[in-house]
Amino acid sequence: MTRFLAIASLALMLVGCGGTYVDDKHNFERALKFQRPKDVQVVHSIYWQSPHFTDEHCYFLELRPAEGSTILKTLTTAQDVVPVTDEAREMPPSLAVERPKWFAPSPRSAYELWASTNQFSTFGVLRDKKDGRISVYGQIL
Repeated sequence: MTRFLAIASLALMLVGCGGTYVDDKHNFERALKFQRPKDVQVVHSIYWQSPHFTDEHCYFLELRPAEGSTILKTLTTAQDVVPVTDEAREMPPSLAVERPKWFAPSPRSAYELWASTNQFSTFGVLRDKKDGRISVYGQIL
């Protein structure tokens, strides 16, 4: 009986970790895997995690950095992240979660764009040229 309870508990832990979190205060850390800097406000966020035992997730974040914040540099100088100059590249591409209406609502030309070249995950950053807001998306499936 004890063995059954241990196996059942483990199975529940493995499949019970999924869900969708909308504007949750932990979404920044869930998505980007580091603590939110004090000079960055999360305006909107959505984070989805599959209930599967592997790491499958998708997220959209809208960030408002304070004057002098280094968050844009942190996000765009990560390994494999490069400026996007190809006008035909879809930003963001189709992801597991539908793009929220609040995510980078202006025309593409209103943003500076960066994206990951990593073939195993999807990651992109859009910086509004007028107000400096930063939109971040990512996905691992």
